[in-house]
Amino acid sequence: MQVRKIRDTLLDMNEITNNKPSMTFARYSIWCSLFGVLSYLFFFPNGIYYCFFLGVMAITAGILSKKSEIRTSRSTAGIIVGIFDILLSLAAFYGLYIIYTSLSDPVMGPKITHMILQMLEQNGLTLSSFSRVMY
Repeated sequence: MQVRKIRDTLLDMNEITNNKPSMTFARYSIWCSLFGVLSYLFFFPNGIYYCFFLGVMAITAGILSKKSEIRTSRSTAGIIVGIFDILLSLAAFYGLYIIYTSLSDPVMGPKITHMILQMLEQNGLTLSSFSRVMY
């Protein structure tokens, strides 16, 4: 009787240790997705790339975690926020593409540049001080 209890306990411990990588991948998934959002918010021009890369890593780790026997909500949350990371970075890429193409337009480009310069002057900034802040 006691041998069975010990054997069952050892089997349960073996199952727990075998499923640890899935929990690790779930943790990686949620942390990568959260760092992706934070990098987008705090390091905007360059954070777009980090956001996309960390979103892909979060989705990959979440899928690897989902393939194990233990399914946690962390892996699901990591996948969802990872998808949000990718969509956020693609929207930022598209917005920057629209801005750059509109600035290169021969008709609308000078008008937009004039409007940007007027907004900078209203806020007491010059183009050189604005470029120092951005880069």
